[in-house]
Amino acid sequence: MNKLDILEMHRNCLDFLLKWQLEHEDFYFVPRKRNNRDRLDGGMYFRGSEDYLVITFWDKSDKVDKIYMINWDCNTSGEVSITLCCRNEPKTLPFILEIKDMIEATGKKFSEYSKNKDKWKWYYPSDMGYVETLEDFVKHEKPMIDEYLRAHPESGIPLADVEIDDKYVKTLPGYLDHAAEILIQKKTGDVDAVKVEYTMTLMHNSLSNEMVKYLKCKGYTAVVTDKDFVDIQAIDPQGKKIYFELKTADTVKLSIRQALGQLLEYNHYPDKNSADKLIIVTRTEITRQDIQYLTGLRSRYNIPVYYQQFDMDRKTLSEEY
Repeated sequence: MNKLDILEMHRNCLDFLLKWQLEHEDFYFVPRKRNNRDRLDGGMYFRGSEDYLVITFWDKSDKVDKIYMINWDCNTSGEVSITLCCRNEPKTLPFILEIKDMIEATGKKFSEYSKNKDKWKWYYPSDMGYVETLEDFVKHEKPMIDEYLRAHPESGIPLADVEIDDKYVKTLPGYLDHAAEILIQKKTGDVDAVKVEYTMTLMHNSLSNEMVKYLKCKGYTAVVTDKDFVDIQAIDPQGKKIYFELKTADTVKLSIRQALGQLLEYNHYPDKNSADKLIIVTRTEITRQDIQYLTGLRSRYNIPVYYQQFDMDRKTLSEEY
C-alpha cells in the first residue's frame, strides 16, 4: 500500500480548516505552536511526525503521551481515528470518560490500548478519506464536546479561541497564501488584490478583538460587535452609548471619509438617533489637519464624531480628538 504524503496531508487539513473557519463564526483550532526541528517551516502545520499528524480544538495535552487529550489523528498509512488520552491527571479523567461515553452513545465504540491505561481510540472506516473524516469530526463530535466543556469549565480543558488563532494560526508560515487561495476559490480577481483584501480583513479583526478586550477592562458595558452593521457598540463608564467604526486605511483622513457616511447611516437612518457619540478608530496617529477637520464638523454640523488611535503594541486607546 502506498503511503500518503505527510506534507500534502498537512496542507489539505489546513485548507479544510481555514475554509470551515471562513464560513463558521467562532471556529478555532490548535496548530503546531513551536518550530521544533524546523517542522513548521517545512510545512508541518500540526503536531505529529513524518508518519502521522494530530489535530485538536481543545488546548490540553497529556504529558505522558505528549499528545492532546482529545484529538483527531491520521497516519501516512491512511488510518484515521479519534483519540482520547488522560494518563497523568486523575482530576481530568472523569471528564474524558464522560466525553468518551457521549461519543460511544452515537455508536462509535472506543477500544483501549492494551499497554496504555486511560488511552482510547476509535477508527474511522478505511474507505473514508482523511479530509472526509475530519469534516465528519468537525460536524458531529466537535459541537458535542464543545457544549460539554463549556458546561464544565472545572475540567480544565479550554476550547481553542481567538487568542490561539491570532498567536499561532495567523502566524503559520505561508498562512496568507493559504487564506488567499481559499478566497480566490470563492471569487474571481487578481491574486495580489485578494491578498491585500484578506490582509486588511485580518487587521480589522485583530483591531476589533483587542478593542473589545480593552473596552471591557476599562469599564465599558454592553460591548457587542457587528450588531446592526456597527463594528463595536458599547456603553461608556459615564453611561453614554458609543458607536465605534474601525478602519484600516493608510491615513486618518481617508478613514474619516470611509467611516463618516456609515456612522451617520447606522445612527440616523431612516429616522433614529441611537448613539450619543460616534468614534472612528484606526492604528494611525492623527495629524493637526485631521483634528481641525473633526473639530469643524462638530462645530458647524453638530455631529458628535470623534477619532481615537488604538496602539496595537501597547494595547491602549488614545484620547478623543
